[in-house]
Amino acid sequence: VQQRICDQLRQLATKHVTGEVARALEIGTGTGFLTSRLTEVFPRAKWFLNDLASGAWEYVDRYARSVDAEDIWGDAETMKFPGGLDLVASASTVQWFDDIAGFAHKAGEATNSGGWLLLSTFGPDNFREIRAITGEGLEYPTVDQWHNILTAVGYSIDYTGEYTESVVFEDPVDVLRHIRATGVNSLSKNTWTKGLLSRFTDDYTGMFACAGGVTLTYHPMLILARKK
Repeated sequence: VQQRICDQLRQLATKHVTGEVARALEIGTGTGFLTSRLTEVFPRAKWFLNDLASGAWEYVDRYARSVDAEDIWGDAETMKFPGGLDLVASASTVQWFDDIAGFAHKAGEATNSGGWLLLSTFGPDNFREIRAITGEGLEYPTVDQWHNILTAVGYSIDYTGEYTESVVFEDPVDVLRHIRATGVNSLSKNTWTKGLLSRFTDDYTGMFACAGGVTLTYHPMLILARKK
């Protein structure tokens, strides 16, 4: 799912981002799904690559070698962004932020007039199965809320898109393994005892069984905005 999201972000960048992109920041590089695509689209840009975990460089280095790139590891919500940016990009990261409006303001302050914000996040139906059973999950702003947040800090919205995609897993334990491995959603901080896991599995199977196993729903949202 995240690979496809990054393919769509690349398509948006290729089709809609106009003007020179001389300085670009990627927030939340992870293992480099988006890095690999955007450094091909904008190979002459000076790239600033950020992730909360400095170990991400082990993965993104292979893509950074072909461009002028600098690593700036740390918490994107609290760190100072480089200035004079023409593009701020991020895939499947900002849903973790505590202050979306603060991030949008900081990105706008660091971006040149006419510069771009290209990002993906998730919408309210993301992992609806987990929320239905546990009552827990991240708070996801809607597309309309994102529109209001970005226009309030001086962006015009060039594109928004959203869709849902159901992925089938063999059983609920495989769902939990997937979430743990991909780091795309928070789960209970409580210890998963044998009893809790058994109840979770029974409830999940009872509510979300399908041909081949059980479903897990993703709700990606794509946004392209330009600083006025």
